[in-house]
Amino acid sequence: MTDWEMMLMLVALTLGTQLPRFIPQVLPKTLLAHPILQKLNKMLPLVIMLLLVLTSLSLPTATHDYSRFFAQIVSLVAVVLSYKWLNNILLSVTLGILNVNLLLWIIG
Repeated sequence: MTDWEMMLMLVALTLGTQLPRFIPQVLPKTLLAHPILQKLNKMLPLVIMLLLVLTSLSLPTATHDYSRFFAQIVSLVAVVLSYKWLNNILLSVTLGILNVNLLLWIIG
């Protein structure tokens, strides 16, 4: 990459990060109160979490990969159940990490 391309990339990344933060300050409040934007505001975190979960799963390609996939699925279920029970995301994620590593150690 040339210096010019790197500068353009830096400007694009900066604008992409800052524009979503500044746009609500400029838009009229009546537009921000639109039901579609309100629903998007409520659903977006769930969609992002779903995408993160789906991309973190490693789908099995061979017969030996099923143990890792099984450990990941069991750990995801444990995270969901512990979050419903404890209502604490930090403990739930920690439990999921411990669970997947413990299952891989036992299975592997």
